[in-house]
Amino acid sequence: MTPKYEIIHQTILKQIQSGALNPDDPLPGEDELAKEYGVSLITVRRAMAELKQDGAIKRVRGRGSFVRAPEIKPRSAERVIAFLLSHDNNAAVSITRIIAGVMDVISARGYKLLVEWDVTSGPLKTEVIDRLLGAGAEGILIYPFDPDGDVRSCEYLERRGVPFVMIDRYPHGHPVEYVGIDNLEGGRGACRALTGRGHTRLAVVTNLGFLSSEKERVMGFLDGARDAGTGAQVINWKDGEALTRLVKEQGVTGLFCVSDRVAARTIQRLKSAGLDVPGDVSVIGFDDCWYEAIPGESFASVRQDFRGIGETAARAVLRRMENPSAPTVKTLLKAETVERPASLGVPKS
Repeated sequence: MTPKYEIIHQTILKQIQSGALNPDDPLPGEDELAKEYGVSLITVRRAMAELKQDGAIKRVRGRGSFVRAPEIKPRSAERVIAFLLSHDNNAAVSITRIIAGVMDVISARGYKLLVEWDVTSGPLKTEVIDRLLGAGAEGILIYPFDPDGDVRSCEYLERRGVPFVMIDRYPHGHPVEYVGIDNLEGGRGACRALTGRGHTRLAVVTNLGFLSSEKERVMGFLDGARDAGTGAQVINWKDGEALTRLVKEQGVTGLFCVSDRVAARTIQRLKSAGLDVPGDVSVIGFDDCWYEAIPGESFASVRQDFRGIGETAARAVLRRMENPSAPTVKTLLKAETVERPASLGVPKS
């Protein structure tokens, strides 16, 4: 059952979005809303707090609540596109390559790039978005940590008419412009690299199971295993004991890790348990950033064209800036399986 405060929140929000309520229009008082919906003042105040968090209303002490007018900043001589990263993304080579790809495209069009790192926990904050818009950003590229938790931020951007593109991950059930790798095909390619060497006892090593990108990689690998007439177990890398038991006791000989960082941790854990890679078990990662995951060592991986992702995302946001009402598009770049013998071998007979 939908909470009563959420019914009030969504009803008023739809009135604002539809134009039934215009900027600076006053909202009914708390007592009036409580009577209309048959709820307590606490419930009404919770709904008002949600609307304020959305950026849909403003509250003026002693006067009440009003529909918030969008802030329009005069365009400066220096045109800006923003790149917004969430708190859990780190300064990996992948991020710098994406940014380099973005810069290649937008600088040729006369734009500067403003990079903002939202280091707070939880969903992207509307205050951060407001700060970017206040700095003159005409479009925003978003590399989210938890896109499903950022749906409200997406709605906030849409209400304000701000063109944006999500990179690598997207929210389920809320269409957005998106650019990323073909994770499903990447997972299938990783599976083919293992089954092509005779591996039939397989497992997938996961990290953050709620991410769209990770889910698709796992789904692609499981599809590939079924196509090869076998199956695969799924395990999280943090369960080190279970991971080693898969190899030592259950005879798993092929592991697909959903990222190179997970692959590096997995290889280190297997070696510390006395197992040889690829002698006892073959391992393939995803991203092809092995050189930063384990300096001095290499392993097989599914390569992402990070620079190409950045270039494609930049073109996408520029298109949306030119035509904000265009339908959203999901653009997938090709995944390439890189088979390196350092971590890929044949199973023992």
